[in-house]
Amino acid sequence: MNIIIALLAGLVAFAVGALWYTVFFGKIWMNAVGISEETVQKSSPMASMVVTVIVEMAVALLVSFVLIHLDLGVYLGGLLIAGIAILSAIKNYMFEMKPFRLILINESYKLVTIMIMTASVALFA
Repeated sequence: MNIIIALLAGLVAFAVGALWYTVFFGKIWMNAVGISEETVQKSSPMASMVVTVIVEMAVALLVSFVLIHLDLGVYLGGLLIAGIAILSAIKNYMFEMKPFRLILINESYKLVTIMIMTASVALFA
């Protein structure tokens, strides 16, 4: 397992998230979550950003570790990991009565970033 590559994949996932939740789907996401741009501007997101980058790097390390130790193809293993993560989250959305568009935005982000992490393992492991 290449720890540096896994950590870099976590940073890439963080960067994708920054674009995902601002440029690509920011307004739709804020509407689905029920927050306004004013609320976002008044908040101090630094703590959330630090936690998020740490979590993304930890996820990338875990994905890398699992993929290297699975007896599956790397990409199939990545889809398996993403599927487990997505399916475990969907049940929570149902009980929380979240809008379908929020599920699509959040879980497609999860799929994309886990597959980025998977590609890093495939290319650099």
